[in-house]
Amino acid sequence: MRSLPALRNLLAFLAVVLVAVGVPASALAAPDQPAGETPAGSIGIRLLDAPVALKDDPRALRYIVDNLPPGTTITRHVLVSNDTGAPAKIDVYPGAARVADGAFALAEPGEKNALTSWITVDRPTVELADGEQAEVAVTIAVPKDAPEIEQYAVIWASHKAPASNGITNESRVGVRVYLSVGPGNGPPADFTISSLTPRRGPDGLASVVATVTNTGGRAVDLSGALNLSGGPGGLSAGPIDSAVATIAPGEDGEVVISVPDSTALPAGPWNADVKLESGILEHDMSATLMFPDKGDGDSVGASDSTSWPLIGGIVVAVLAVAGVGAYLVVRKRRPSGTDQ
Repeated sequence: MRSLPALRNLLAFLAVVLVAVGVPASALAAPDQPAGETPAGSIGIRLLDAPVALKDDPRALRYIVDNLPPGTTITRHVLVSNDTGAPAKIDVYPGAARVADGAFALAEPGEKNALTSWITVDRPTVELADGEQAEVAVTIAVPKDAPEIEQYAVIWASHKAPASNGITNESRVGVRVYLSVGPGNGPPADFTISSLTPRRGPDGLASVVATVTNTGGRAVDLSGALNLSGGPGGLSAGPIDSAVATIAPGEDGEVVISVPDSTALPAGPWNADVKLESGILEHDMSATLMFPDKGDGDSVGASDSTSWPLIGGIVVAVLAVAGVGAYLVVRKRRPSGTDQ
């Protein structure tokens, strides 16, 4: 039998690895943390520049998003920060990723793909005092024979620190990379909302699920809000934020909007309005919903939906950019003819 100390060390080993998903390009934080701030006791990373042509697209201000012809080289910059309370040695490197099952899925540490083989960083290791920051250049060199598809990766910042029991803790934060290869501006991005479905879980909480199809040639990161109105007795609720879903080109997916504190929410009917956006793209759908009654377990209600597209215009772009504009500065193009 294992000794008690050995078993304790095994359990500690299983619990110590912390991997933070690169949702914003700033230091990865809790959803309510202001963008651009690094949580105390952690490391952080955020994007510093974006293509001039995409300066109004909030996705391009958070992630490395671009379309490049084969044989093209670009350089972007990230800012790595240390707020661990002690000096830290931070490794910076590319890692593989993919889009599957409605999520931006991270590969296992050390796993590579074609895109990671095209990426180099000028400072693979930075040593920072507590509170210090460092800029790292990320170069992407697309081979002349590269396939004309969209590929995905993450620029990771990783810090390893020994724990008191001798086990090494690893913290990682990252910036997503969405790179489409092809001529011109690349394939356009778009999506449609086909239905809104009311649901109620075994816990009695209600949710609305938007079924979405990615009809464009680029991955979309979808988020939005639900408004409920015209309910029994004139009740209304919202706006209620959705979860985030990433859907690959040509794929179907779901965006879930959970209604908080909804165990006592009447079945309806309700007028439901859902707006979803990805960057400057935005689409609407309206429906009349009937939620299942509480006590029906995990069940689906009835809906009568209509939808229409909205043009992702200047107002949407300005509002979205305002949330991150305080800390992201779009750099001017460098004199080099290959830097875009």
